Amino acid sequence: MARLRLASVLACLACTSACGNDDTSLPADGGDTADTGDTGDTSGNGVLYEICPATCATTPTCTGDQILSCCTCIEPPVIAAQRTPCGQMSDYCDEAPPDPVNVGCLVESGWPEPPPLDPPTVTVRGVVDVYGNGNTSAGGDITVEFYTMADDGSTDGSPIATSIATLAACEESLLPAIFESGDEASCCPGPCQELMPDTSDCTPTSGDCRELWLYEVTGIPTSTPLILHTSGDPLFWKDLYYSNVFFFPEEEEPGGYVYYRAKTLSVDDWRGIPASAGDFDGIAPGQGAVAGEIHDCDNVKLVGAMVGVNPSPTTLVYFNGVEEKPYPNTMRHSTNIDGLYAALEIPPGPVRVSAIADVDGVGRVNLGYWDAQVIANALTVVTIRGTRPTQVPAAP
Repeated sequence: MARLRLASVLACLACTSACGNDDTSLPADGGDTADTGDTGDTSGNGVLYEICPATCATTPTCTGDQILSCCTCIEPPVIAAQRTPCGQMSDYCDEAPPDPVNVGCLVESGWPEPPPLDPPTVTVRGVVDVYGNGNTSAGGDITVEFYTMADDGSTDGSPIATSIATLAACEESLLPAIFESGDEASCCPGPCQELMPDTSDCTPTSGDCRELWLYEVTGIPTSTPLILHTSGDPLFWKDLYYSNVFFFPEEEEPGGYVYYRAKTLSVDDWRGIPASAGDFDGIAPGQGAVAGEIHDCDNVKLVGAMVGVNPSPTTLVYFNGVEEKPYPNTMRHSTNIDGLYAALEIPPGPVRVSAIADVDGVGRVNLGYWDAQVIANALTVVTIRGTRPTQVPAAP
């Protein structure tokens, strides 16, 4: 069973000895035993379930052992993929013991339904919290905008809904109960506040909690690719553009809304994250970045996934797997238990993100792809979640 509520946090902290290296020995594999339908290895690269278009807008040049999959160059997997257990992460995780990696939505028999012609709408309500460090009280309000996504991954015209997220409006009664443990549960309980990063010996009166902003928008179409944009005072916050965002009627909470936890990124972390990844000059003005997680068809984070980005970034990094202090670990070569990756310094314009993994009993699979847009001086968030409704091939 998967737990799918809270989003992970990027904290601006130096990577410690807890980061560890990948196991370079690949577990035994049962071969291609899955029902591949029409999505087997049709490109001759040894990768199953590639449903992406056969031609690339821009074909990258792969080097060394890199694998060309869905128009991205990806390093070969170094370990067999596994699902993240909830004992190690609190969101998008699998209740112990973890089930096998679910690739069901990658084959024709498990593809999602295409979007209806007239999709129903929902109310979306949630909090905005901070990727890593940042004083929410000092940074002012956050603007939350929803757009429908154009075919090229950009925002399609004006926002379909806008909300000014404020700290004062956040009431626990308006939000679902969330899973918390440790200091978060004892010091900063509830959905309207969270523990500050790099906090130890927290007490209920220690001042180590930060408040979260509340937003609500109505009339958001379901089964439709959306972009969520958060922005605020540019002295404090960088713009974030969430791509590959879908809502579905069955996700409604008892209160008649869909819950979604959005984020903002501090200017300090925009500068600090590249440095911790080895890019001490930082992201050059006018360039952008992409970051996100890799999930399976149950929306559970995966360990051992490999990511490709086209156009290629200056730096591609994975993370340390420490939920309360996640930060780039340059010694890792695949996703950790947090499922996180970051691709730093990419020119503005179209970008494709894809991921592959070795799955026990199945073989080497493409876990999904997504086309988005890199925005200058901003972070684009792309999480891979298998085949999406708009990616289902048309019937012959």
